[in-house]
Amino acid sequence: MTFKLPKFTPPDFSQYFFVNTPDCKIEEVLKEGVAHKDYHALSIYPEYFKIKGKWVIANESRMDSVAIVTPDDDINVVEFRNLKVGDKVIVGRTEDGSEGIYMYTGGFATEDGDADTFAFRSGRSRETAFSKDYDELYEVMQYEKEHAGKIVWVLGPSIALDDKSRAAFASIVENGYAQAVLSGNTLATYDLEKAMFKTISGQETFESHENAHYNYIATINEARRAGSLVELINSGVVKDGILKACVENDVPVVLASSIRDRYTLPNVYDNVYESQNAMRKHTRAATMLICLSSVLHTIAAGNMTPSYTVKNGVVRPVYIYSIDIQEFSVNKLSDRGTLEVKTLVTNVQDFIINVAEGLIK
Repeated sequence: MTFKLPKFTPPDFSQYFFVNTPDCKIEEVLKEGVAHKDYHALSIYPEYFKIKGKWVIANESRMDSVAIVTPDDDINVVEFRNLKVGDKVIVGRTEDGSEGIYMYTGGFATEDGDADTFAFRSGRSRETAFSKDYDELYEVMQYEKEHAGKIVWVLGPSIALDDKSRAAFASIVENGYAQAVLSGNTLATYDLEKAMFKTISGQETFESHENAHYNYIATINEARRAGSLVELINSGVVKDGILKACVENDVPVVLASSIRDRYTLPNVYDNVYESQNAMRKHTRAATMLICLSSVLHTIAAGNMTPSYTVKNGVVRPVYIYSIDIQEFSVNKLSDRGTLEVKTLVTNVQDFIINVAEGLIK
């Protein structure tokens, strides 16, 4: 395998400018969930803060969150809603180091001096040839598996509509290329309905069967009767599919409800903040994020996944992919501020089958 993880080159803080800049300013939280009016909002990039004369990197980040200084002079990243009275919030709006805050985008510059973030290309379209992208994807995924990385998948419902794509993703899980799955109620229900009733929304190979439209609700009903998704799958009534593979291989699944969900499976989060907290447990540890045909879940997961992570004291990039058949959909993630994303405009069923075949010989 030719893939090598890009080496991070930290800023040279011995330069006169950095040595002589002041420490970052700090203001204490006076009311729970309310930051000082001059709060510093974080980006997805590595950010350093000067504390007692020392430049300290935030070991994780999340867009539109705040940095607080801990009692041991480290940095903790907190959402505004989780601020507590007495938290020491870093304030300041400049990011050039002059106020003790430095946002650093050149850490993974290529040897030719291209500091264009992580050299991910933009302007992808359905006319783009993706064969090279697939080869690169396989290499990155193999590297993550071999080096205890964490590949987090965001799945839209369409992947469950096809038997081959369901089987392909199940094989990806079984072969160690998924460490977490983030999705919604519909994907999970489709997958379970197909496993239990051989239909999806009452249809089998796009042919309706009498009273089969009851199967979607019946699936949720049976899961609720069992008490949990794990108990339902362990009962033996779920014969195959994505959730079965995840449960049997101890891959956590986070299911976030939608305002349009009329009836949900057990274990589905119906509170938006609880959903975010559950998702972030995995995105904050992710070394790779792959999003398939789910615009809102993709934007949510992408915006809470930093462009870098710190593993064993080493700063490394997080690889983010967005795949959808619509250019509009794959571009929405970068439009919302997640700049380090590679996009593929293709049918997600074909994509996941190709990935399974490329990885699992």
